[in-house]
Amino acid sequence: MGCAPSKRNDERSVADNHETRDHDADRIAAMVFVPHPKVDIVVGNGISREVDMMHTVIFVFGGPGSQKGVLTQELAHEYDFTLINVEDIVFSYLPGKVANTVSDIVEIQEMLKRDNGVLTVDWILNMISAKLTTSSNQRFIVDIVPELNSIIKSEAYRNVDHDTVMKNFERRHHIHFAIELFVPTDEKPFDDKGDGNHNDINTKQLSPELTAFVKGIDEADKGRLEKRIANYNKCAKPFLKYFHKTKRVVRFDCKCPHNPEVMNAVRQTLNDFGFARNNDFIRVVLFFPRDKTAETIDLNYYRLKKVYLNDICPDREETLSGQIRAVRKFIYRTARENENFLVVLNGLNNTDYPLTKRINFAETKDTFLDYYIRHRELRVPEQRFVFDYVERA
Repeated sequence: MGCAPSKRNDERSVADNHETRDHDADRIAAMVFVPHPKVDIVVGNGISREVDMMHTVIFVFGGPGSQKGVLTQELAHEYDFTLINVEDIVFSYLPGKVANTVSDIVEIQEMLKRDNGVLTVDWILNMISAKLTTSSNQRFIVDIVPELNSIIKSEAYRNVDHDTVMKNFERRHHIHFAIELFVPTDEKPFDDKGDGNHNDINTKQLSPELTAFVKGIDEADKGRLEKRIANYNKCAKPFLKYFHKTKRVVRFDCKCPHNPEVMNAVRQTLNDFGFARNNDFIRVVLFFPRDKTAETIDLNYYRLKKVYLNDICPDREETLSGQIRAVRKFIYRTARENENFLVVLNGLNNTDYPLTKRINFAETKDTFLDYYIRHRELRVPEQRFVFDYVERA
């Protein structure tokens, strides 16, 4: 993302730009400024409050709109979890299972379409077990429900009971609990009644929030979304049923798709369980070519600390890569929690990389700094910072 401030007139406000901004900017504005519903949390009483300092395994479940992918990546960074997902397991280890008769992802998917019995949950869990045993890390998040159709339609995920293979896995690796990121629909992933063989889902079964979410999607995309929801519910149900039997599910009711509050809810829950966070907190670093271009930013509101490159790296002969390394070390050494940085690039030495002629196709769009910095001061800023970002084709 290229970041440079746009020149705005003082009277130009977010509302005034509604007609001129692109749809992506409007979507981002809605995500940032519209109040989001509070995420309800239900913690199973079978979960131990004492964290195993030697080995912690957590399973995570979340369908379309739950932000499972973003959440697992942020947890891996903030809490030093190692992420294990079923797609990585299949593409890394399945060729060895079939005597290397397939060599790439395309061939693996074609083989799974031809022979959907080659994959079993027992084999997948054995490969996960091997990865846990050989890893030097202590914390793991396991995403057991696949997203690819070639895997999700395999014989392994048609079984409605995984209790036996899960118990065998837990004889080797105890699972602390399961996280369920629940996006409301009338068809719930876990239900004690019935066997859950509902392969189809129609829009009449969707909650009002999810119905609104799919309104802007054309009919083809809408149908694919409904199938994804149905496939997720069918695959997740047997696993969630297993964890519900021992009351080891932490359920986060997102209330609506793409609710950004779910990350804060999961983070607070892990803190309550005693998980320590990394010192390397996720933060935003802005680079500005001149001090004058940053004058309109409300530094306190965005929790930005302004620093100057020539103060961090006084050597004017230092290379660009050396200057960037100095900035990185400075941030790691001095940064506080929830603190972001604005770096003024005075004294920049761009001699590492010679200038070359290059043709780039790019699209410029509007966005808000509020979208990237979530831990802001609880007040109305003097001026919200709007800038252009570059999306390369």
